[in-house]
Amino acid sequence: MISYYFPPMGSGNVLRAAKFAKYFPKYGWEPHVITANPKRYYFRDQQLLDELIAGGTKIYRTHPSRTKSHLTGSKLPHLPNEASRKLFRNLKALYNFPDNNKSWISKAYKLASEVIETKKIEIIYATAPPFSSFVVASQLKEKYKIPLIVDYRDSWLNASTNFYPTPYHRFRNRKLEQEVLRVADEVITVNRRIKEQIIEEYHYIKHDDINIISFGYDKDDYKEEPISINGPRKNKMRFTYTGTFFGLMSPKYFFEALAIVFKKRPELRNEIEACFLGILSRENLKLIKKNNLSDVIYNPGFVNHAEAIRYMRASDVLWFTIGKGEGDQMLSPVKISEYIGARKPILACVSDGAAKMMLRGYDAFKVCEPDEPASIADMIIEYYEQFKSRSIPTANEIIAEKFDIDKLTYQLVRYFEFLIDINPDFELRDKNTLKHSIGANFN
Repeated sequence: MISYYFPPMGSGNVLRAAKFAKYFPKYGWEPHVITANPKRYYFRDQQLLDELIAGGTKIYRTHPSRTKSHLTGSKLPHLPNEASRKLFRNLKALYNFPDNNKSWISKAYKLASEVIETKKIEIIYATAPPFSSFVVASQLKEKYKIPLIVDYRDSWLNASTNFYPTPYHRFRNRKLEQEVLRVADEVITVNRRIKEQIIEEYHYIKHDDINIISFGYDKDDYKEEPISINGPRKNKMRFTYTGTFFGLMSPKYFFEALAIVFKKRPELRNEIEACFLGILSRENLKLIKKNNLSDVIYNPGFVNHAEAIRYMRASDVLWFTIGKGEGDQMLSPVKISEYIGARKPILACVSDGAAKMMLRGYDAFKVCEPDEPASIADMIIEYYEQFKSRSIPTANEIIAEKFDIDKLTYQLVRYFEFLIDINPDFELRDKNTLKHSIGANFN
């Protein structure tokens, strides 16, 4: 069973768990997914959802609190400005433990209990954030004594998006995390920085108690040839960013860098364009206007995952940014593995941390500080000169292969098998003839 509060299918947060679920059957595991049924959404990737269902993944949704769900409900017209989003999030943090999905916990527990009892679930795999999914999974572990694997995609206590109104709020979250770690049979993180933070916070947890499985990409997504309509405009070089800007991720300094580029080299205004795959907030649209970039920005809005891959492969450089702030060193966005899967040059506007470490050995990348537009401008010009001279660096294939989600799923499955083998409560079955059932809590 995969325990996870599923964001609407379209958010990058869902890719890791969705791709694991796709490849579980290849290794003899049948995924049963417990997820939510949110009422409203900014985007939805029906194609990604259809792929999961077609592959045999069983999805069980908790009932929405109202009649509409994200499958049939209203679509929000635009993203709120970051300041408004933070204020709303911080207000809700006053009374929600461990996060804003607190109300989902009891619904998920009830539904997951029914699935465990009827489908004879053997493993619970929970991924977070949101960390409500860990709370549900730990409760199920206590009730059914089924092996539990928790998978950290971000830090619980020190994530960049965290806000603790009082010391008590942090104390409560720390107690909840302690309880989860107490009952978990296996702890996985997506990078070393999160692992180190957990060990530092809880001294009784040892280095060998936590394993790392990075984000990955699905090779199947890259088989189709990119369609020409999504390619760079004639004689133009394209920088592409995928996803939504939130938290420490802002295009502000990149926009300022482009303005510097065009001031230094006016002729490049007709040579370079920047593509943004995702919804831009009004705040960011104002920044485009402020920097006089309307003619060089291409924003098709939200596109599904398959279409985003085609855009990436038809681009010349893929860029991302993580601003400076609390928790920045522990962020390694899933888009990095997707960029690596495209085998494209990368412009990384990041400080030292997990994201920078993720690119180590890839070869086809340039790194600069996220808040230094002059340095970013220099990198853009360097890439342009290499583009014109056809000397853009190429990806290190050996490093890129390490992020293949098929291989990463096999690594995860090995932990499943080990846990069942050492658990005396399970009667082992012939792995060559019978499938195992994994419950996944997808919030």
